[in-house]
This record gives sequence, C-alpha cells and structure tokens, in this order.
Amino acid sequence: MTFHRLQTLTGKLKRLRGQLGAKWSVVVLLIPPSLFGVYQFGPRAALVLAVSVIGCQIAGALPRRLAGESVQLFHPGSVVTGLLLGLTLSATTPVYMIIVGVLVAQIPGKVRFKRWKRNLFNPAALGRTAVAVLEFVDPSVHAAWDKVDAVTGASALFKDAGGHLRPWLSDVFLGFTRGAIGETSDLILIPVGILMLWLVVVKRDAPLAMIFSVPLLVLALPAGADVVGHAPWVVNPAMYFFSSNTLLLAVFFATDPLTTPNTSVGGLLFGIGAATIGVCGRLYTTIPGVEMYGILVMNLAAPGLDRIGRFPARPRHP
Repeated sequence: MTFHRLQTLTGKLKRLRGQLGAKWSVVVLLIPPSLFGVYQFGPRAALVLAVSVIGCQIAGALPRRLAGESVQLFHPGSVVTGLLLGLTLSATTPVYMIIVGVLVAQIPGKVRFKRWKRNLFNPAALGRTAVAVLEFVDPSVHAAWDKVDAVTGASALFKDAGGHLRPWLSDVFLGFTRGAIGETSDLILIPVGILMLWLVVVKRDAPLAMIFSVPLLVLALPAGADVVGHAPWVVNPAMYFFSSNTLLLAVFFATDPLTTPNTSVGGLLFGIGAATIGVCGRLYTTIPGVEMYGILVMNLAAPGLDRIGRFPARPRHP
C-alpha cells in the first residue's frame, strides 16, 4: 500500500512538472526557502525579495516595451533570476545595491552571444557579484567587517553571520544561524534539491560533482591560518557543508542550462572546479563571495570544458 501511494505521488509530481514547465517548476521550488527566509529574518527579508523580483520584471520588460515588442507579465525567467538574487542577499542589504544587482543581472547578464550560442555568466550570479563589489566599496558596510569573522559566516556572501563561538551543527543544519535569506536551512534545501535534480534538471553532472567534491576537498586540504586561529571547526566536512552555500549554488546555479557545459565530462569538471575555488577561498582567504566567483569562473570556462568533453577518440582501424 505504501509503495502504491508513493507511485501515485510520483506520478502526480511528474504531471505537475509537465503542466508547469521547467521555469515555473523552479519558481515553485524556490518558494519554500523564500518563505523560511522571511520567517527567519522578518519583513525586511520579504522587502529584499520583493524588490529583487519586481526589479527583475521591470528591468527585463522595459527594453522590450521600448523596442515595441510584446511583454509577458511575470516572465518566469525573470522571476527565477529575482528570487535567486534575493535569496543570496542578506535581509539588511541596502535597496540601492539590490537595484544595481537587478540591472546587472537583467541587462549584461541576459546577453546571449551568437558565437557561443549561450550566456557567458549566470545572470543571478553576475548580479550578486555586482552587489558584493558594492559591499566592498561602501564605507558603511566595509566599516562593519571588523566586527565580523568572515571565516565562520553561514554564507561566504553574508557579512553579519560571523562570530567566534562554536555553533551547534543542529542549528547550522536547521537554519537557526544567521545567514543569507535563502542559504540558511539545509532542512529546506535538501528536499527542494532532490525534487529539483529529480524532476526539473536535465544537467545533473555539475551539481552532483560539486556537492560530493566539497566535503572531500575539506578533508584533503589543510586549513589556512585564519581558519585554524578563528574557526577550527570549519574543517569538519559536515559543519563546512551545512554552513556554506554549497547546496543553493549547486542545485540552482550549477544547473543553469545556458551557462553550464552540455557534456557529462564538462559538467563534472565544472562541478569540481566550482567546489575547488569555493573551498580554497574559504580555507585560505577571507574574500567574501569567493564561492559565487567560482561559479562565474566556471561559467566562463564552460565552452572549453565542453571541448574537453567532446575530445575525439582515436579512430578505429579496420
């Protein structure tokens, strides 16, 4: 009976995915972490998400409207970009930074180059990087960094998540530590990630390679002086995995069909490369956002990774 119910549920989920389509399915899967973020951080988090989503709609529709083209109200691609951008921000991100991130994500981030038949960067990742640059140059934000331990942050992109007290693994897993809006609860992200990889995503090689590489790299690489001196518990693979933004980046950023490799080998190299850049950045530097930079680097490297994946085999002699 239980197996029959499971089959029935599976069938319903697959039919729903077919009715919604891939993009709206992603939107639906982004709702649980969004709601948890609003619950955890309050109305300010809701404002950040609203500004990001509405801003992406306007920034995406306005050029089409000015060009006399038809405009789709609540375009699912723009909704996904807005939610992903908002989920990687903190609830205290200034509104002007969100607007700049939206513009970067929706204008240069959505340019598709004919030569490569693809976008060079994931739009949400590019927009989030623009916000990270503003956070670096803004004196009011930069002045607060001295009070934050960047090594122990729940997210590499979140400036108020630090602290020198050893966090409980259960709190990190459940999302009770402070972090970016959508990166805090692995209890939410794990089932969402399973549904995403099972029902929606076509390219699974990159996210799976990234997810499995991170704990192995944490075990294999020696920690830098900042980690040993300030947060030695981060070298615990479980603590690192659940306190970083690995799941969110792997499931929603390393699966973008327009900016990730099309070959299985290329996808595996993409995931391993993104994991390596992220882990090395966390273990040896205090650069905020290094994991997001890793995604952008691998986005740029995707055509080359595909060439490696399609490397011709030696011809067979008759």
